[in-house]
Amino acid sequence: MTSQTNEQSSAVTLVHNGAQRVPLSQIRRNPLIDPRRGRNKARYESMRESIQSAGVLQAILLRPIEGADVPYEVVFGNTRFDASCEVGLFDIPADIRPMSDAEARMAAAIENLQRADLTPIEEAFHAVVMLADHNNDHAEVCRALGWSRTKLDSRVLLSKCCDEVADALLQGDLKLGHAELLAPMTHDDQRTICSKIIERGLSVIQTRDRLMEMNAAISTAPFDTSGCAGCQHNSGLYSDLFSASIGEAKCQNRTCWDSKVSQLIDVRLVEAEKEFGVVHTDMTLPDGGYVLLQETGEHGVGAEQFAACIGCATYGAVVSTKVGQEGRVIGGHCFNKSCNAQHNDRYRALIASANEAQSTGTSELQHPDPQQAAGAQRPSPASTSGRVSASKAKPQEIKKAIRKEAFGLFSRMACQAINDNRAYSLAISIVSLYLDMRSELPQELLERFQKTTGIPGSIHGHARAAVEVKLANRPLDELEKILSQLAACTVFRKDSSELFQQSVPGAQSLAFIQAAGMDPVMHFKVTEGYLQALTKAGIISDCKASGFEAKYDEIKGNKEFSRLALSKTDVLIKAILEFTEFNWEGYLPDSMKISTHTKPSEA
Repeated sequence: MTSQTNEQSSAVTLVHNGAQRVPLSQIRRNPLIDPRRGRNKARYESMRESIQSAGVLQAILLRPIEGADVPYEVVFGNTRFDASCEVGLFDIPADIRPMSDAEARMAAAIENLQRADLTPIEEAFHAVVMLADHNNDHAEVCRALGWSRTKLDSRVLLSKCCDEVADALLQGDLKLGHAELLAPMTHDDQRTICSKIIERGLSVIQTRDRLMEMNAAISTAPFDTSGCAGCQHNSGLYSDLFSASIGEAKCQNRTCWDSKVSQLIDVRLVEAEKEFGVVHTDMTLPDGGYVLLQETGEHGVGAEQFAACIGCATYGAVVSTKVGQEGRVIGGHCFNKSCNAQHNDRYRALIASANEAQSTGTSELQHPDPQQAAGAQRPSPASTSGRVSASKAKPQEIKKAIRKEAFGLFSRMACQAINDNRAYSLAISIVSLYLDMRSELPQELLERFQKTTGIPGSIHGHARAAVEVKLANRPLDELEKILSQLAACTVFRKDSSELFQQSVPGAQSLAFIQAAGMDPVMHFKVTEGYLQALTKAGIISDCKASGFEAKYDEIKGNKEFSRLALSKTDVLIKAILEFTEFNWEGYLPDSMKISTHTKPSEA
């Protein structure tokens, strides 16, 4: 009986909406997925009471794990899970989905950030994790979270808060404005000032004013202070008013001081961007979100890879905003920690391989010096020795500026190639014209052209290049014929607006037949389609004006056309088409004349 009970207690059972009931004993939390540092005590207690009385109503998300003491861990729903454990529930409704660490962190962030009750500090923790997973790509994180860059930067700033400030903000003891004022300070200063704010009940404005009173010495300014000498906010101007010296001159206008520091940092950002490419301030990056790129040593990547990394899109500099170091540019940083770690692993493996080769006296690596061997990135016979071989050194992603230069070179080369080969020009013209018209051509005409040329119907964007090169292999006379045929198709494009003379195909038709001196009277034919487009009165009018009526009466008998005209329209049209004794050549209705469809100046 006991064995049966234990077996039932570990079972996962299905519930409604595809969720399952999973025993709490089979679940664990993972702090690397849920970076929350604390909870609002009042909100948590309210949820705890709700779960105790009504259970968990909304399923949490779990993922399977291997090699752990339990089979599942929480992706999101940690608060519901913890509360369920505390009130003594046996199981909890859950969705189970296999996920990688990065996928789980993304799901947790998006789910939590969509909740209206998430606090700014909790959003900050998620933002930092997301930046780490996206290699500090701020634009990508903004897209994933639906945030502006301003909001992301403000949340990253909040992540700089010490635990005491973060908890005070969570519990509502501090406001968001307080935390933003404290975030740039050292953690020791944050703790001291935080306790004073709570103890004295200072508002955000009061806190700001008190912080501004902490005047800075002008001699320590990171910016040019030549304009401070005669400033009324320079305390040194008033030293003669006191019997004792008040010490070194200080700035008593914090707003001006902060503005000049901000301007200095902006200038440093621009200067650093020219030298390093990608640049961040230490306030827009998570702590520990970047590493100093090293050629050798414990964290090195090797000489050749180091040279390649300098051209990478994630190599750059950090501009400091720390007090006393404002505007200091620290270059040589890698903002893609995972990529750097991979290159470091390869570098260390090569060093180990070189050391082993030296100790065994083998000559697998020609460079006895481990660092020289790692820098040269010479491959070792991994297939026989089991050692890690080095891949070719290259940056993860080349900087945009470098790529722009490279593709500028390629464009100039391609221009010369196209100018030197008429087949290339024709192929490009054919594909361009095809792409311009394909959505507007009748389906039958489009399919016929695709079959003739071999151009696929699904061609998009840069895929056209391969099609153009393949097309250019055809003989010149064939390409010219294809281009002429396709150009002629342009006048068959669909015109959904029915403003024919104002449409592209209509305007082209009028322009080209006039330019060629063509006369519609030589091409007009009375067809069933034309007659169906007319009213019955219009049909009769055409028959009289063209001489059809007279010829019909001559052959069929006097007044026979008048009697035919009394018939239904379909009967009348059929009789006209079957009467072959009349030749319509030379007749052109007014509606078919070019002058009818053009302005006087165009006719």
